[in-house]
Amino acid sequence: MKVEWAPRALHEWENTVRYIYREFGRKAAEEFKQSVAKWEARIAINPELAHQESLLKHRDKLYRGLIVSKYNKLIFYVEEDIVYISDLWDMRREPSRLSRRLK
Repeated sequence: MKVEWAPRALHEWENTVRYIYREFGRKAAEEFKQSVAKWEARIAINPELAHQESLLKHRDKLYRGLIVSKYNKLIFYVEEDIVYISDLWDMRREPSRLSRRLK
């Protein structure tokens, strides 16, 4: 399957990489980037690897959440043969904000 990132998700990814680089260094930022890329490749092969995101059960789309690092989760859904990554969610945030972000 093909994977497409929503602009919000890509923006969050870039901000997270910059934050990790600034706070923890180049090696930590590279490890984060590799982890996200690894999980992105895995969900392209098998998107059912991730569970349904419980905070988004009431939505029309079946959103799935996959933890890609200690504090981050990829939120995505599948339509036809495309995996759409909707958000890179920092799990330290207030959970109710996730539902509001994905309107």
